Amino acid sequence: MSYDYGSQSLGIANPFRFEGALIALRGALLGLTGLYSLLQVAGLVNRGRELEGWISAGLGLLLLVWGLVALGQGLFKLFRFYVGRSVPASLARNHVDSTSKERHAYRSDELHDMLMGRKNTTFKEPQSLFSRLVHSLMPRLLFMPPVYRALTENLLFSLSVSVFMLLAFALAWFASATGLARLDNTPVMAWLGVILTLYLLKLWLNMRNPFRHFSRGGMDISLLRIGLLLALAILLPVLLAYVHRHVQAIPRLPINTLPYLLTLLFLAALTSALGLYLVMQRMRLASPQTEVSEHRNNWQKNLMPRELFIHLDSHILANRRFQEIPNRIYQNFDPSLQQEGGSEKGAFTGRTLVETQPVVSEIAHSGGFKWVRIMTTVLGQLLLAGGALWLASLADDLARVPQQPEVLTVLIMPSLLLIFGSVISTIGNAFWAEMQFRSLLLELSIEGTYTESRLSTGNSIYDSTRSENVVVRSNITPWFLLSNLLTSTFAVSGNMNLEQERYILSLHKADDTLAEVLNELDGFFASRQTIAGINEVDLQSASQIFQMNEQTRYQPSTPAAPLAVAAEQAAGRLAQEEKNEPVQG
Repeated sequence: MSYDYGSQSLGIANPFRFEGALIALRGALLGLTGLYSLLQVAGLVNRGRELEGWISAGLGLLLLVWGLVALGQGLFKLFRFYVGRSVPASLARNHVDSTSKERHAYRSDELHDMLMGRKNTTFKEPQSLFSRLVHSLMPRLLFMPPVYRALTENLLFSLSVSVFMLLAFALAWFASATGLARLDNTPVMAWLGVILTLYLLKLWLNMRNPFRHFSRGGMDISLLRIGLLLALAILLPVLLAYVHRHVQAIPRLPINTLPYLLTLLFLAALTSALGLYLVMQRMRLASPQTEVSEHRNNWQKNLMPRELFIHLDSHILANRRFQEIPNRIYQNFDPSLQQEGGSEKGAFTGRTLVETQPVVSEIAHSGGFKWVRIMTTVLGQLLLAGGALWLASLADDLARVPQQPEVLTVLIMPSLLLIFGSVISTIGNAFWAEMQFRSLLLELSIEGTYTESRLSTGNSIYDSTRSENVVVRSNITPWFLLSNLLTSTFAVSGNMNLEQERYILSLHKADDTLAEVLNELDGFFASRQTIAGINEVDLQSASQIFQMNEQTRYQPSTPAAPLAVAAEQAAGRLAQEEKNEPVQG
């Protein structure tokens, strides 16, 4: 679940309210139409029109179910957009929350390479010939999220194939009109039109998911393929005409596919124009910076290396949190100490990769972009509703169809509306769903050596307080890499609404934040004490003990003083007399 309740909101609003309202309205309309069709079944059967009744019942049931599904989807988008304190998805696997089911776009070593190399691996080089052509015509498309790149390539590919196939069909028609292929009085052109119409319908039907990566779809336009299609456009009519005249007569089709082909071309051009306009407006906001703030130094401090690691993890990195939300740990700070020669000296290393909680950043879309996005969503829903209602009105026509080709004629136009309505709705949804976030990505690498020595003070016989400490002299080489990230993700409706892949769009310097980190470290180093000190509480306690000792110390009585003085005087006179006594022979 992406929802972890907290009283402090992240300020992320529901982006699908307008789209959800339109989908719910379409679903209600289709549901009512389906219910009306079901209510007409009894009257049709009573009038002896059983076939029309069965067709109306099938279409009514289809529309009712379809409408209820659309109504549920729309209401789901209208309901509250639950956002907890664990969204959006992490860039790589988060060691703090290893049980999350979110999808990651990177690995921790990729993030390290991006900071170290000042590069952005999100922007992949186009591979196929058509992809390179598209990116040559639209150079800034390379710096867009992969979703928009795939959408643009797929739209242009489908439109190009549609136009090319229509030109090939026109070339075959020209060969027939000029007498080169001798197709007069044959149904060859009608069959070619049906084949082309079905092929283009299948082509745009695959565009219902226009965000799959272009290189994985197996789609490309190569020069060899173009040559084969041109040759096929010329030779296939000749071959079919030969088969019709000499092998087996091809049945005639009472179908004129030209209106369907023109309608398909118009809808394809309209769909591509809407999608490409939105993409081009979005490209104006692309700022593909790859700047990183860096600091390297060499410190010689009197402290244990583990104390530095603890302070960095529990103070420096924790101070960078947003709304007290834990940082995303992509590389655990697991310092290693290697002792040499007992415990008096050794070496240490440690590295961590941390991202602060991403903060939502509003996308500065232009007014034209917002209006076209609304028009795209409205048009998509109108085409879907129109196609479904058109299909519901075909009960009488379907009942009077005596042959299979006429069934295709009846169903082609509603199918066109449904297919392109689905594609346009999907395109509009992508531009409602994008959200951008800003966060700090910090990598800290520390290595160095340390030596131990003993320091004692207060060893005199007159000292009552003594301190002895083991002093560790550390030679530290830190390497700070810090960048302000702009990331993008595409929200969905549901429990995993913001747990999709999040892509890095740009990296900007964060010199101010790096300066704050270094100042905090300087304050930590300045507060270090090598010798144990005595604070005011200790001094007050010592004073009280001294006063108590003064009061309880033994003192002699007053009369004893004169006796002691008289004894001392008598001893002095006796010594003087002995000194003055003459020597006797």
